[in-house]
Amino acid sequence: MIKKKITRIFGRKIYHYLKVDSTNKIAFHLAQKGEAEGTAVVADEQSKGEGRRGSWWFSPQGGLWLSLILRPSLNFSQIPLLNILGAIAVAETVEPLLTHRSVFIYWPNDIMIDEKKVGGVMCKSSPEKGKLSFVIMGIGVNLNVKEFPPQLQKEATSLSLEEGYSISRKLFLELLLRKLEELYTCSNGSWLPILEKARILFPLLGKPVKIQTPQEEWLGYPIDIDGKGNLIVRLESGVQRVINAETSINLVR
Repeated sequence: MIKKKITRIFGRKIYHYLKVDSTNKIAFHLAQKGEAEGTAVVADEQSKGEGRRGSWWFSPQGGLWLSLILRPSLNFSQIPLLNILGAIAVAETVEPLLTHRSVFIYWPNDIMIDEKKVGGVMCKSSPEKGKLSFVIMGIGVNLNVKEFPPQLQKEATSLSLEEGYSISRKLFLELLLRKLEELYTCSNGSWLPILEKARILFPLLGKPVKIQTPQEEWLGYPIDIDGKGNLIVRLESGVQRVINAETSINLVR
């Protein structure tokens, strides 16, 4: 365990591991035992990194694999807002490191450089007597990952592959935690500035997309992000639908 004061709250205590199955699982256990908000779990490598819908997240050495304990004053329906907040923080930490490329957020929580994923955010919550006890914000960023499995080579990248030099994980972690705390503190006053940032970083607003659920598929146009972090989509029929983070959307090419 490393104790170091990076910000006022986030990273005040950091648990560092060489290799774990999942930082989320460790952070979840620590939160259940009463660990304070802002405590972070960082690993050099994960053997069972978690993605959306139980998918596997490739987490070799060379990346930043981070889980952060949050105890927000939100209800369950507002958890998607934290996914958005985390994605914005990663994007705004990555952006100054890029020279000739742009960074954006792909719905709902992937951070992209051009057409390839460089990072992702996933929040998991724990109910306690019907209330939101804590949220674990899991963040993965491909900093210095040199190679990806064949099935990921067309869709994933790293900062070092894009920019041609190694990124200091220590410095990136410090910058990211500062950005996360800045946005999180801002959200206590109002989510409006954060949602406005999300609209700027989300390139699919107004563009044709295909929306898929296990039951059906439609064509539509994302027109806004609502106050709970859901996507508002106008279908070709003119009907508007609210799309949550579990729904997949893909740009129509």
